[in-house]
Amino acid sequence: MKGYSEDYWAKRAVQYNKTSWVKNEDFIDAFLGMLPSKSFKSILEVGIGTGAVANKVSERIGPLTGIDISQEMIDKINHPGITPIVANAHDLPFEDSSFELIYMRNVIHYIDDPSLAISEIYRCLKPNGYFLFSQVVPPDDSISEEYDWLIGRNIHYPTKGEITELFSTFSNLRNESFILENQSIMNWLNNTCSDESQKQKAIERHKNTSDVYKQLANFIENDNDIMVNIKHFMMVGKK
Repeated sequence: MKGYSEDYWAKRAVQYNKTSWVKNEDFIDAFLGMLPSKSFKSILEVGIGTGAVANKVSERIGPLTGIDISQEMIDKINHPGITPIVANAHDLPFEDSSFELIYMRNVIHYIDDPSLAISEIYRCLKPNGYFLFSQVVPPDDSISEEYDWLIGRNIHYPTKGEITELFSTFSNLRNESFILENQSIMNWLNNTCSDESQKQKAIERHKNTSDVYKQLANFIENDNDIMVNIKHFMMVGKK
């Protein structure tokens, strides 16, 4: 996944649930609220991580299977309603038409070939099954390049337009944006980055972003932190 090592994911697994957006209840409510019903007998999460969303899905909808490329992430999951499997989104280890619902949240920017992953998801969906998706996106498609530079991890955060194109094989499409307001950059860095020099570079990039970004993100800087709005683009489509 985009050149990230097993050691990187092992370190992320320890801190993952401490990142403020991961377990935000309002966000989870909005995400699951995109579904046309809560009646699904077979569910898959692609990129389950430590199971933060899966815990809620299993409680509100029913048991599910989750895959993740990181053994360390999978090892953090201990819930009777979740069956975790180490697997790659490029090659899902399931038969055609296996699931009524497949969902993915904030994973696609780590995947080497997003089109292949989406085609695998489509293959594994039952006819009339649903794919539910959410992803951090730039606050506006026009500053996509600046946003990738701002995050500074040699990965591309897809735009709303690019995500919509990935959904071209699905029908009954619906999308919404969800804004997580006043998110702490220090919380993000402290729980995703162990290199102090990299943290400082990320802070400097945020301080040196354009006025356009700062206005779109409701940028607020104080002595100890930077607060910004983070935009998540949510989509649901039917096979």
